[in-house]
Amino acid sequence: MSGKIKSLSDRQLFWRTLFESKKLAAQLASLATNHVDGITYEDMPQYGKVHVVAQSGSNLGDNFQSDTFIVTARLLRGQSEDPVDVLSTFIKVLPSNFLLRKSAYESRVHHREINMYHHFFALLREMHADQPIPLDVPDCYYTHLEEVVKGETDGSGTCILLEDLKSENYRMADKVRGADYRHCHTALTSLAHYHALTLSAVRKWKDPSTGELSNMPPVAKFVLEEKSMYDAGIIKILQDFSVSIVNFAKDMDRPDVVEWLTDIQQRMPEIVLVDNLESSGPLACILHGDFWNNNMLFKYAEQTHHIEEDTERASADIPVSLRMLDFQLSRIGHPLSDVLYFMYTSTVPELRERYMLVLLRYYFDTLTTDLRLLGISLDNYTWQDFLEDYKKRSLMWMLMGVMIVSMTQNKKVVTSLQDLDAEEQLKEPKPGRKWNDYKNMMATYVLSDSPALSDRILKLILEAKALTHP
Repeated sequence: MSGKIKSLSDRQLFWRTLFESKKLAAQLASLATNHVDGITYEDMPQYGKVHVVAQSGSNLGDNFQSDTFIVTARLLRGQSEDPVDVLSTFIKVLPSNFLLRKSAYESRVHHREINMYHHFFALLREMHADQPIPLDVPDCYYTHLEEVVKGETDGSGTCILLEDLKSENYRMADKVRGADYRHCHTALTSLAHYHALTLSAVRKWKDPSTGELSNMPPVAKFVLEEKSMYDAGIIKILQDFSVSIVNFAKDMDRPDVVEWLTDIQQRMPEIVLVDNLESSGPLACILHGDFWNNNMLFKYAEQTHHIEEDTERASADIPVSLRMLDFQLSRIGHPLSDVLYFMYTSTVPELRERYMLVLLRYYFDTLTTDLRLLGISLDNYTWQDFLEDYKKRSLMWMLMGVMIVSMTQNKKVVTSLQDLDAEEQLKEPKPGRKWNDYKNMMATYVLSDSPALSDRILKLILEAKALTHP
């Protein structure tokens, strides 16, 4: 080994060599728990001695479809303890929680995300190599997919190794406090760039005579051929969860809201617009699919030490760039599915009341500016059309927003996942169990058991009601 590993291709080779030779993916939980000081490998002559430390990267409730780890590798020369190089990576594996593990594997979310990182992003960059529009995603170092074979493999070898953004001073925003205007502005900028690039790809792949994506490259066909969790039953998910929302309105003593929500329950197939090429019209693109605060990391302005403390603290909270993570639910759809998912799950009502239309307009202008750079005209689709689509889609994403906020910010829900874990491991697998498990778990939610969360949920419901039923 001559020196530091600098290029992306050399980093990819290092992590692939380490993980394949040591079968490291299945050992991460044990390393993080039982070998907190790390373990040294001395049989990798091309790299010298390699000292590996694994740490848990998130808590239950932060990431429902994966367990995450940060692995640091110190490359040592001879007997010296001073490293020649230090490399780190952020890793996603199947959840250790049994209920979540079954759901993640059966829904093939890791299959989809590996395809996104391993094939789709490289294809996007190749298609738009001459354009200045950024694709704000982390570098991917290594991926491996291990299918579950009864009596042989359990999927523990499945892993996705990404650039360790935290070591580059990226961090997650406060999901409880919610994204402020600057965070929204940064998030919607990156999202508009991503949507523009994927919308351009969809246009190129569409056959003008049939309207079908018959020109899609083989490496991208998984977006069409592999169904996401949304495709598999979003209408039923929201129908069942709407019972909890109606009960919440009763607990809050809002008979007017109960009546309105009950009417929505009867019109669920009409309200829930399943994302596909036809339902998305001229804005059809490849969605992120799960665009909320936990799935993005922000980098912040450097602190300036010669000014007052309060101003210094504020400058450290100004986001200057973003990287998008967790493309496990990517699919073809209307960009508002990502925009409203973010606004309804990641911002507080007061921000939306003040800035919702301003932010929507900013997103739309950024998207259309990018599309012009890509040589794409939206024909007769205008800002007013975008507003109409916003109103039409707001009910579905209000329901989704309430469900996601309650799942991720209600501590009792996270505790129930831990309690159910031991039970689930004792049950025999049966067809349809996965959905019934989630249905039973969601039925235990009492949305009104947290005053702060109840206020946020009620205001979101009233916001959607005022928009669609003034």
